[in-house]
Amino acid sequence: MRNPGRAELREALEAGLPDGPLTAPSPFLCHLTIDGLDRVTDQRKLIRLRGRIHAAARVAAEGCHTTYHATDSAITIGIQGPDAHDRINQLRNALARLTTKHGWTTRDEPR
Repeated sequence: MRNPGRAELREALEAGLPDGPLTAPSPFLCHLTIDGLDRVTDQRKLIRLRGRIHAAARVAAEGCHTTYHATDSAITIGIQGPDAHDRINQLRNALARLTTKHGWTTRDEPR
């Protein structure tokens, strides 16, 4: 992390967490969106894959507050906490083989 990023993070930590719910991406809330789930046509297989994604998200979050939004074609997972970015990267790495195998794309913005 570069010095401007450290200074920004230090200022955010000194200010404390906001009183209201965290909804915008920040060092304290990060998202991972998986797109392309509608390419899987077998419904039973899709249910199993969604279950694997959900299980990986629970492991990556390890008790941190999470948000989960699913549509027919995408799943967005948000993890809240001071190490949210690291946890999202852990989730991305855990799902790397699935995303490659099924041709899904991932991005850091919520849907």
